[in-house]
Amino acid sequence: MKRSAIKLTFLSSLLVLGACAGGPVRGRVASSPEMLVVEGSAPHNSNDLSVGRSAALLDAQKNAVRRIAELFLDETARAENYTVLEKGLLKAPQLYVAKYKVLSEGPDGQFYRETLRVWVHLDKVISTLRDLNLYGGPVARPRAALISRENGGGSAFSSAFQTALARNSIIAIEDFPFTKDKNAASAPDGVLLEAASAAGADLLLSATATASSLMYGGGLASGFFPSRADASVKVYDVRTGAVLFLVARQGSAIDSSEAASFAKSLSSAGEVLAKETMVKAGHFLKTDAPVLVKVSGLNGIEALEKIKEHFSRLEVKALRLQSYSEGEAVFSVVPNRPDTQELASAALRGDFMTLELEGTSPQEIVF
Repeated sequence: MKRSAIKLTFLSSLLVLGACAGGPVRGRVASSPEMLVVEGSAPHNSNDLSVGRSAALLDAQKNAVRRIAELFLDETARAENYTVLEKGLLKAPQLYVAKYKVLSEGPDGQFYRETLRVWVHLDKVISTLRDLNLYGGPVARPRAALISRENGGGSAFSSAFQTALARNSIIAIEDFPFTKDKNAASAPDGVLLEAASAAGADLLLSATATASSLMYGGGLASGFFPSRADASVKVYDVRTGAVLFLVARQGSAIDSSEAASFAKSLSSAGEVLAKETMVKAGHFLKTDAPVLVKVSGLNGIEALEKIKEHFSRLEVKALRLQSYSEGEAVFSVVPNRPDTQELASAALRGDFMTLELEGTSPQEIVF
């Protein structure tokens, strides 16, 4: 790509929040389709070329839509939602393709290959990503490891706690190798903190839940088994080893079997505990506000991919493309340090573009 002057503007996050509140971001996305060159392949059927050709065409269109979608996802979202993308957005890629032109095609060994120039509707891709809850700016949420202990041999409490916490919390529970170890639940918190630190977690959530019967003399007479579950969670700062806060809550349930009653009360306790954990986390944990980066003069999707890759190599905690329209991209970036001058200097060191610094301020930087 030719060296070209590209104008970057670091906008304050308040501008974005205002824009989102005033109207849908969808209106900022280019209405005209964006073009990109992609390849597709499928097993070659020598008895019927049309079979391989049709499959390769579909694969190429799928790859085009995937590349567009991945521009609006960070690495974590991409990895965690692979199945969601495959079954949702990529199930019928033709819905997002305005048109295509075959550049080359034909058998290649055991495969039939197609090279296409494809025009993709960005607005339709973003609309589907939004429906799948995959579209939005980055939130530098602390990475948390959860160790859960509950009686009954099931996972009713753990599942309910994680599901409720994932709905609206600044804590992001992730799977780490040590949390998958069956012996982890019996390890002391000190050992778990060491494992969490080695795994790169920011927080350790050490949770316990115990269900017990509320019946005196058994439930055979009434046919119902009421129960109560007592649950608690300690939230540790992995770096310091200190307990940030402790939450304890109860849940109750009744069912025709004791096992089902226990499972329901554990699940109820998990949901209640998660809600209180969200509230506490909001008081004790702080998230970094993102800085918006506006890039003008981009010549198509390939240039957009390259500039995103460049930003991803900077010292940032989170990066996501917010919008792209008419050669103008807006990224949301959470830098490792709240120093916009340092971030601007790092962005200037790109070897595929020439930037001119126009001015800086604590809220924005213009190149």
